[in-house]
Amino acid sequence: MAFVRETQDGDLDRLVLCLRAADRRELKAHGADAENALRQGFELSRPCYTIEHESKAIGMFGVTPHPEIPSMGLVWLLGSDEIADIRTRFLRESRKWLKEIGGDYDVLCNMVHEENELHIKWLRFLGFSFINHNPPFIEFVRISPCATQQSL
Repeated sequence: MAFVRETQDGDLDRLVLCLRAADRRELKAHGADAENALRQGFELSRPCYTIEHESKAIGMFGVTPHPEIPSMGLVWLLGSDEIADIRTRFLRESRKWLKEIGGDYDVLCNMVHEENELHIKWLRFLGFSFINHNPPFIEFVRISPCATQQSL
C-alpha cells in the first residue's frame, strides 16, 4: 500500500540509490548530484514529503521558497521507477498534494529537462504552462487562481 508522509532523514539514503535515470540526467544537467539535490530539497521544503510503497521510499517532493520572491515557490519531485507501480493512485492524488504543498504561494514554477517526457506529461496534467525553452530545460509555471483574482 502506498502513502505519503513527512520525509525522514533515512529516506534520502534509500532514494539516492534508486533514482530514475531521467531524474539523474536532469540533475546532472543542473550540475547537481542526487544526494545533494535530495538533501537540499529535504532541508528547504517545509514540509518535505516522501512517497512510500511496500515499506520503501520511492519518491520525495516539496516546494522550496524562491530566494528573492516570497510569493513564488519552486516545486520539485524526484523518484524511482517504482512510482510506475502506483501510477493510478499517484496521478489521482497528485492534484491534491500540489494544492497542499503549494497553498502558500501565488506562483509555482521550476524547470524540467526537455527529454523528461514523463514529467512533462505529468506537469501538463497538473495544469502547469510551459513558458520558456532554454535547452536542455523547459521552464514551467502555474499561477494560483487566487493570485489571478487579486490582481484584477
